[in-house]
Parts: sequence; structure tokens; C-alpha cells
Amino acid sequence: MDFTSSNNLITTLFIIFSTGLIGGLSPCTLPTVVFISAYVSGSQSYSKKKGFVLSLAFVSGIVLMLTILGLFAGIIGNVLMQTKILNYFIASVLILMGLWILQVINIDIRPKNLQITKKGSGIIGAFLLGIPFGIAASPCTMPITASVLAYSASKGSVSNGMMLMFIYAIGRSLPLLLVGTFTGFLNRIKGIGKYQGVIEKISGIVMIILALYFIWKA
Repeated sequence: MDFTSSNNLITTLFIIFSTGLIGGLSPCTLPTVVFISAYVSGSQSYSKKKGFVLSLAFVSGIVLMLTILGLFAGIIGNVLMQTKILNYFIASVLILMGLWILQVINIDIRPKNLQITKKGSGIIGAFLLGIPFGIAASPCTMPITASVLAYSASKGSVSNGMMLMFIYAIGRSLPLLLVGTFTGFLNRIKGIGKYQGVIEKISGIVMIILALYFIWKA
């Protein structure tokens, strides 16, 4: 571990987890897991137990994808750690994602006509659908995911990159797991949606400020 102290490590993990949790609570993300559970179960009506199992399989795909991305981020960071290129790379990603969140620019990288499972495909289908969803299927969380990836690369370690993205993935997946298991949970937290615009603007500004910090360090 290249974190300077255990306190810094705990603080960093808490921030990363909280960032994932905020992303997971996004109004454009939460309803998706209900539709996916209904699709892969082959029915609009299913028990809480089945909803939990399908949702767990779905978020497992998300966690796997994000952890693998953390591995590659760690490799890239390790290679570039001895140069100033890494700082400029991270700053570029943060600025781009900040402008995306602030809706100054619009990027759509969602896969078109994604069909990797069939209706009623069950647990395997839910898992397979979770893999692309982990990175590209939700425009609300993509800027946050890319920014966390950039930060993971700044740690310059494969193990750190994987750990940070794994913690982020757990935070992002927890709301999805709850919604998929208890569909009523979605109605209880819909009020969060009215604050989404404010949260996004603050997040975008923070990302740009962080980008300037990385440029200053370089």
C-alpha cells in the first residue's frame, strides 16, 4: 500500500464508497435494476428472494467489471507514475467529466442495441447484463466512474487500483441491490431526485477544481 497512513487509507476508502453510493442513488440508474430483474426473470412479478438473487447477480457483474478496470488503471498509473504525464492525464479526465456533468458537453458512449441475453435468462443473464452496465450503460454515473478510475490510476499500484474500484463498486451497487430486492424502496427515495441537479453541479465544479490541483502539482 502506498497510502501514507492507515487514517488516510480509511478516509480515502470512505470517500470512494460514498462517491459510489451517490452514483448508485442516481434517479436514472435505480429504476433500471427493476426492469432488468423483470426481464431476466421472465415475469413482472417475482418474490423478494428471487429479486435479491437476480439483483445480486446483476451487481456482481458491475463489481467484476469495475474491479477489472481498476486493475488496468493501476497498471497505467504504475507505468506513468514517474512522469508528469499522469497528472495531466488525470486532469484531462476530470475536466472532461466535470464539463459532462455540468452539461457543457454531451457524450453518449452507451452501447447501441445491446443484446447479450434473452428474456427469462435468469441469474447468468443478470450477471452478463451487469458487466457492460458497470461502465457504459448509465450516463448519470459514467462521469463519476471515469473520475474515480483516474484517481485510482494516480495511486500507481495495481492492488490499490483494484481495491479502490472494488470499494466504489460496492457503494454504487448497494442501492441497486436494495431496489431490486424491495421494489417499494424505489418509491421511498424518489425524493432524492429533486436534489440531483444541485448534486451534479457541485460534483462537476469539484472535479474541475481537482483537475486544476493535479495540473498545479505537475
